[in-house]
Amino acid sequence: QMRPDGTAIDENPAPDAEEYFATALFFASHRWGNGKGIYDYRKEALGLLDAMKNRKAIAGAVNANKRKTTLHALFNPEHKMVRFTPDADNFAKNGDHTDPSYHLPAFYELWAAWGPEADRAFWADAAKVSRDFFVKTTHPKTGLAPDYANFDGTPKAASWDAGTANFRYDAFRTA
Repeated sequence: QMRPDGTAIDENPAPDAEEYFATALFFASHRWGNGKGIYDYRKEALGLLDAMKNRKAIAGAVNANKRKTTLHALFNPEHKMVRFTPDADNFAKNGDHTDPSYHLPAFYELWAAWGPEADRAFWADAAKVSRDFFVKTTHPKTGLAPDYANFDGTPKAASWDAGTANFRYDAFRTA
């Protein structure tokens, strides 16, 4: 996330981007095959999926060395859901939670078929969990999702903006 002048607001990933990157790499592999190095699309996709799910916590400085934090994997292993952020500092302030617009169960089904063999059952479960989550987190009459939600589907008001419990900017992307 960047300011208009090009300086970083936050150097941490938005997990939905990695979801799209991994899937695009698999599509490239199936369309054009795999080459060497960065052109081995399947290898790159597998590496990205492994890091998204299995990366051990790493500690260090972010935001141009202005803040130290610990970053976790992009998926919560207990809930089998994508996290809003891997940043432990955010967990301390807001609890570990998710963003409904980051849930891409159709991608998870592809990853269950094409991803690392050791993680295929996890991705199949994640697809089902995400589809069930949509029913829990969307409003029963409007079908609209909140910007952020707890893993149980209840709306999540972030410490910096209580409006995140409502249908707003991120929620427009909920598939």
